[in-house]
Amino acid sequence: MYRVIKKIFPAALSLMLAACSFGSSVDSLLAPPKLSEEQRDVYTALINAVGNDIRLQYPRAGDNRSAFVFANIDDEPEEEAIVFYEKSGETSGTGNVRVNIIDRMSSGEWHSVYDHAGMGTSIERVVFSDIGNSGTISMMIGYNLLSGEKSVTVYSYRDKVLYADYSDSYNTMFVTDLNRDSAGELILVRTETPLRNASLSLITRSGEDGTVSETGNIALDKNASDFVNIASGYIGTNTPAIFIDGLSDRQLTTEIIYSVNDTLRNPLYLGESSIIENTRRPAGYLCTDIDLDGVIEIPTRSLFPGYSEESSDKVYSTDWNILDNYNIVKKYTSYYNRADGYCFIFPSRWSGVVTAKTDSSNGDIVFYKYSIDLTNSTAELMRIAAAGNSETQVLLEEGYMIIKSANNVNYLVKCPDMGDEPLILTGTEISNNFYVMI
Repeated sequence: MYRVIKKIFPAALSLMLAACSFGSSVDSLLAPPKLSEEQRDVYTALINAVGNDIRLQYPRAGDNRSAFVFANIDDEPEEEAIVFYEKSGETSGTGNVRVNIIDRMSSGEWHSVYDHAGMGTSIERVVFSDIGNSGTISMMIGYNLLSGEKSVTVYSYRDKVLYADYSDSYNTMFVTDLNRDSAGELILVRTETPLRNASLSLITRSGEDGTVSETGNIALDKNASDFVNIASGYIGTNTPAIFIDGLSDRQLTTEIIYSVNDTLRNPLYLGESSIIENTRRPAGYLCTDIDLDGVIEIPTRSLFPGYSEESSDKVYSTDWNILDNYNIVKKYTSYYNRADGYCFIFPSRWSGVVTAKTDSSNGDIVFYKYSIDLTNSTAELMRIAAAGNSETQVLLEEGYMIIKSANNVNYLVKCPDMGDEPLILTGTEISNNFYVMI
């Protein structure tokens, strides 16, 4: 019974998590993944070099989540194995994580060739990229420090030696080509601290000696306590940009960073003349490419027609906005259900003339032709239900049709037979405007 279970699950989950917190630590509850044959060979080479009194370390975020990462980080044709571990004699989370480079010899056997003491107590993420198109693959390791902060080190690997070429603090890091020079840059995003202003930095490798340095920096909103979401996309058709959702006072605002003639711009955050407030909305409403056209949209909320802030059962619409000529401009109006994981974008003829109510008997969201006020808005146009597989058949027998399915959830709609009503949508319109966001 999906409609009932989805309402009680968060509370049940909270109780389960609370119960777990009084037992063993999470690390002790999670069994390490089984090793592949190649990983076992690499692990044997590691043990032969450093002894067996070790504990593997797994990166906590990013694309590379294994303690064994294979990548070609030098000018040889074959990949190296990079293994993260710590000494078992040290208390978990207090000692330095170590990085061991293991190379495959001409005989086919793996041998440890370099061992390095990292900067932190654990690995946050690992990224590989030729930043700056220098011809050198950089290995960028984000470390979690004992202080709770994060630090990234940019490495190069030459002649069987791992060199630390650059280090800095960060909250979020990733690689993208922001200045459109066909070369990726390491992007570091930082929140405000007593010692450093909130900022975004571009880090690249350049010159004959392969120096890694900061080539661009721009201020970010100092009021953001955390940057909870970073999206890479476009402004318009050909301007790459980074969209940063910052959290402050349980609300989100968005900043948009892009480059013009190698100079970074942040048009939504301009001190006292800031228009960042036009992007303010509740936490959880993250910017995203809602229609999958490459352009990132920023969500904001407003009440459906007929509601006021004093209404006890108010229902909100979600507008999806873009940056256009230094202004935030509405692109779509929608109904966005975060709990059920879907968004329905309104066709243009619905804008301003349709309202929504929640059916208290079953949780459906129901759209009506708006007339004077909510009481008089009784002409039903469409309803949406989210259901598990077990109850879908019942809804189909009641006249609903499945419009999308994902993760064992079926999204169904039901439209009345009102052939002369221009606001009634076709099945194609509904399908094209319905997006699953789980």
